[in-house]
Amino acid sequence: MALRAFQLPVSYRAGSAGFAIDVRPFAVGLTVLSVLALFLLSGPMLNLLGVPYDAAGGSPLLKIHPASYLSVLALVAWIVVDGGLGPFLGRSWRDSPGLVVLFLAIGLLAFQVIGVQKTPISQVTDNFVMTACLFASLVRLDPREMRFVALLVQGILVLNSSLGYAEGLSGFRLTPLYVNGELLTWEWRATALLGHPLMNAMVTTVCLVSLALGVGPFRTVPRLLLVVFHFGALFFFGGRTAIVLSAAALFAIAAFSGARLLLGRRFPLPVAAAAIFAATLLVIGAVLVVDGGMVDRLIGRFINDDGSAMARVAMLSIFRDMSWSEVIFAPDVVSVKAMLPRIGTPIAIESAYIGFIAYYGGFVTLFFLMGLAAFFAELVRRFGATVLLPLGIYFLISTAVSSFSTKSIELGLLTTLVITAFASRLRPPERSSSC
Repeated sequence: MALRAFQLPVSYRAGSAGFAIDVRPFAVGLTVLSVLALFLLSGPMLNLLGVPYDAAGGSPLLKIHPASYLSVLALVAWIVVDGGLGPFLGRSWRDSPGLVVLFLAIGLLAFQVIGVQKTPISQVTDNFVMTACLFASLVRLDPREMRFVALLVQGILVLNSSLGYAEGLSGFRLTPLYVNGELLTWEWRATALLGHPLMNAMVTTVCLVSLALGVGPFRTVPRLLLVVFHFGALFFFGGRTAIVLSAAALFAIAAFSGARLLLGRRFPLPVAAAAIFAATLLVIGAVLVVDGGMVDRLIGRFINDDGSAMARVAMLSIFRDMSWSEVIFAPDVVSVKAMLPRIGTPIAIESAYIGFIAYYGGFVTLFFLMGLAAFFAELVRRFGATVLLPLGIYFLISTAVSSFSTKSIELGLLTTLVITAFASRLRPPERSSSC
């Protein structure tokens, strides 16, 4: 009993030798703080607060996101709750084998970054270590705790979309957008809480599609209204791919639901009323958006993409000046980044998968993507095939943006949003008079 008290996994009990601290509340608290830091402290927000997260200079420790530190601490607390590293690994392998595979893939990537390329580890930490730690923490929450975190995430995203509307209509920016230290005064797209228009568009798309699939901590009527609300915000975030994919997904979901109704499926009256109300709001919103000139700006984004499409074609030339050994095993990251301005992508390669090969080499990319696939297969195993739709949308979007090939908290946002939404879906379905 004394050893058990020393390991701190249980609460004090009468007759035990000494005191034992219940670590679980600390683990839950650190998990919640990790989620808050993840959604509220974007890179631009940290820079605005004086933390040189994406800016030049400053300590290397400041280049790692606060959510990464908190998620690692939360993982340590959950390891103690499970009774030590051995029981934690045993439970993880039994319950979440995909997570263990991801940790092994992260180890390989960390060896490539630290041992071979000798580049900063912050990119691996924020992209993947934080994601794995958040997954391990979130899946250990009980249903009441999970519902609380899900409501917290959904509340933050409602606030984020509200800021998108406010910024798009007023011109105010919560977090000004800088590129290479230069303020983009001409940029009309909203930055909101997540800091970059494309990040906002991706997360909002995954959120609204998940809600349209019937998951999340809300009943049917609020869910339908939130789907319309978030879809409208996409036009202020200006993500072209996100708008097209979300519209296609919503059309497919609506068509499937309509087909089921034609086959005789009964439906609650409140749901029918909410659907009509949501459609009405969508029409009114569309009229207001057209009248306010937002559609003209968005059409301009589709017609004139400022060379973005050409840059995505030209990025393949990044491999032209690299030897086969560099392409397969160990690219010179400094040389790769020096070539970016010449091919029209001065910030990063605008494809997560091409970028990963260019930065880490084909060998590491192959094995790491296998680990990442095992991790997302774990989400499918836990929540069913329905989760493939939001995950598929994310992977399609990541083919056209730098995403996880550069330092980003994108995967952490995606994982947290998907887990909290799908794990908190309401069961059983509502009872009400039907038609």
